[in-house]
Amino acid sequence: MKKILSPYPAMAATLPCFWIYKKVGDHILDNQKAGDNPYQRWIDTYGGDEFATAVQRAIDICDNAVENTTSDIRNRMTEAFITSTRMEYDFWEAAYELKVWK
Repeated sequence: MKKILSPYPAMAATLPCFWIYKKVGDHILDNQKAGDNPYQRWIDTYGGDEFATAVQRAIDICDNAVENTTSDIRNRMTEAFITSTRMEYDFWEAAYELKVWK
């Protein structure tokens, strides 16, 4: 049986990056202390309303794709989303734990 090629799993794999950056940006924005922050541009980008609109649009596009495709592609989208979410978690955990790679 030939697999149907679809961009949807790749789209689902990129969604956690957008979504998690938004959550982290919001958290930092809501909890930052006053003063000069060298990461302020990053915080303003990912913690701001403009990025929230873009993230919601990406979520809506993925939701629409899921509703209008085959069960095989939905399953592949779900697998891609879960794998990507785990990788994002590992990325942020490594930063939090100050892991050093050799």
